[in-house]
Amino acid sequence: MNSVLDNLKLPGLAKASGWSCAARGRAKRCGNASSVGHLKNNQITYLFRHLSTLLENGVSLPKALATLAEEQGTESYRAMLESLKKRLENGESFSAALCHYPTTFDAVLISQVKVGERAGSLGESLRHLADHREKAGKLKAEIIRKLAYPAMLVVVGAGVIAFLLTYVVPVFEATYASAKVPLPAITQALIALGAFARRYLLFILGLAVLVVLGLRQLRRNSDIALRMDEALLELPVVGPWLRDIALLQMMEVLSELLQAGFTLSEALAETADSISNRSARERVRDLQKAVVRGERFSREMERHATFFPPIVSQLVIIGEQTGKLARSTRHIREHLTNEIERKATVFVAAIEPILTISLAAAVAAVLLAIYLPMFDMINTVGG
Repeated sequence: MNSVLDNLKLPGLAKASGWSCAARGRAKRCGNASSVGHLKNNQITYLFRHLSTLLENGVSLPKALATLAEEQGTESYRAMLESLKKRLENGESFSAALCHYPTTFDAVLISQVKVGERAGSLGESLRHLADHREKAGKLKAEIIRKLAYPAMLVVVGAGVIAFLLTYVVPVFEATYASAKVPLPAITQALIALGAFARRYLLFILGLAVLVVLGLRQLRRNSDIALRMDEALLELPVVGPWLRDIALLQMMEVLSELLQAGFTLSEALAETADSISNRSARERVRDLQKAVVRGERFSREMERHATFFPPIVSQLVIIGEQTGKLARSTRHIREHLTNEIERKATVFVAAIEPILTISLAAAVAAVLLAIYLPMFDMINTVGG
């Protein structure tokens, strides 16, 4: 489950725990990384959007940070804003100051800020970053909203059945045992299942926790995590959806870096670290190595046809031919965003009736097993 959640991280969202090797290296170059707070995605969006507004209206960056530190709603990270202001006043660049907070500002985000500094358009770069993070947050919220009802059905269904097995079934079992009523096979099976659940429920819950912790520990091994992520991409229904999410992560960063003036090989090198799925990350690194060798980007994508859909490869070919690859990546992002939403809708539309019917059938089977012997008792008494 943890590996699936890792692959559901959407582009533009800062990672809440851990950071890439590139980010760790950048933190070392900055000196000791600060442990002051961790900003949520909406807080980073708020910070960048308001900084861009102030900068584009002629306010200096230190003054802009001081102004935001005085705003209501920034109390939880006011110390961070004041620390950033002091670092700027001591001669550090904004990107260098940000890399003291690697758990909040990842390597790709800092690279984009650095490009904005070099181009003299930091305000515009921050506005673009805020826009992209906001869009990513909305997409993630929409996917969670669509998956919330099926998840609720699973939780409620499991809770209802567990309650019936552990509390209701024992009451009827004692009643039927005292009345010496012959029990049908379905009732005997239900009683046996209820006894197993009562006896081993804590063991089962403990085992589930150990499995989750074990998977998290296994994913610390890069080779095992890579194979797990490859297996996720091969799943029949979820795999294509996770592939589109990984591609969107790639295209979000690649588009911004190309527009900011990065060469394709430089942009691909930075882009790889932004992808949560390790298998997809390795494919992007293969692309970067091929581009460095002088091979065409689109031709190398065609060699990974199982990962890059035909429409994505075709748009890249058009971008290369017209010299407008950055614009093609924007179109690819729009296409992938629509595809992710469409597949989420289709998945939920297909699974909702299945879960509803399965839950109703399970509860009906339990109730039938409970009340069948009661009907026999009534018939016996009536006879």
